[in-house]
Amino acid sequence: MNYYQQIDSVTGLSTNRERFQIPHIEKSKERLDQLPDGAPVQTKALVSTVEVREGKSGAKWLQLSVTTASGMMRAKHWLRGNESELLPIYESGVIELSGKIDVYPKPDGAKSITIDRVQPISKDEAISLLPGLPGDETMEQFADELFSLIDTLSPTYQQIAYGLLDFVWDDFVLSPAALYHHHNYAGGLLKHTACMLRLGYRIQEQDDYLAMVFRVIKEAEQLHKVDLWNTMNGVKIEQAYKGTFESLYAACEAMAERKEPLNWDELALGILFHDIGKIYEYSHLLSSPNRFEKLSPVEGTSETTGISINPLGTLIGHMPYGGLLFEETLRRADVRLSIDVHHRIWHMILSHHGKREWGSSVLPMTTEAWMLHLIDLLDARYEKWARAHEDL
Repeated sequence: MNYYQQIDSVTGLSTNRERFQIPHIEKSKERLDQLPDGAPVQTKALVSTVEVREGKSGAKWLQLSVTTASGMMRAKHWLRGNESELLPIYESGVIELSGKIDVYPKPDGAKSITIDRVQPISKDEAISLLPGLPGDETMEQFADELFSLIDTLSPTYQQIAYGLLDFVWDDFVLSPAALYHHHNYAGGLLKHTACMLRLGYRIQEQDDYLAMVFRVIKEAEQLHKVDLWNTMNGVKIEQAYKGTFESLYAACEAMAERKEPLNWDELALGILFHDIGKIYEYSHLLSSPNRFEKLSPVEGTSETTGISINPLGTLIGHMPYGGLLFEETLRRADVRLSIDVHHRIWHMILSHHGKREWGSSVLPMTTEAWMLHLIDLLDARYEKWARAHEDL
């Protein structure tokens, strides 16, 4: 599926493919989320979370989040006095299950799996279960574009950008960008970062960058109208852009009032660091177990199987972790920035959600911070829209 029509991809002659290795994850055509209510299911899965629940009647069940080859799904397994037998199987993290698709509330509610039988399997059988990039997309194409975009930066900023990738590449290239909402698959953070850099680059190269922003927002509005039309005609589909445009136009208004040129070097670093902390906030089967030790003077590991929220990383959150990685990258690269630039990049990391109720530590106060917030919204919402429409 194409990206915003106004925004062409950026290609170059970067030589960094050999410097940064791309892992191979086999794609599966299995799509459990497309099966009808009551359809039988037999599949391998990674267990992200498991919790014992009890209803008002006293009935107990295991509430689960599992990752199959088609993505993240919720599941349940009713307990019939066999809790001590089932819990160790699920806690092993890698299973083969049999059951059926359950829709609740019927007929158009969320889909989950009701599990009847389960058995443990080895981790070696489960690597291919990490959900990968959609369709024909590849990690190679987004990595190549990422390198090409970094190569547009001035030398000091290239040094910082590549210094970050040298430090976190193995985790960054496989990390999801979210758990449910957007780019929730291996390679999702790579794609999200590359596409945001593409948006930022194509916007900043215009003499009137706000005019380009308005053209992209207009295109997003057209996509939203498609969702509204489908809903009016009885097609059940999530409205990816719902509640987005007020924030997009608020960002435009703030930038128009400032009447400042965009600093591409600073904006690009803000994009690179804004979500990089998610390699600590989320975990998956191939996460580096010692990544916390590499960043901070701590001991211990943090492992998981399916894509899940890391219980330690979520205590801090991806924004502060992004700032910590910024500091570590500067230290490793032996780069000293001016105090103004240093604070502006930190500011972009901490403010990119745009609102305190959306998780920002501070509100955007610079042109680049507002642009980062806007680009983040546009890319995340387009990804959500594209996934909802890929099979219509």
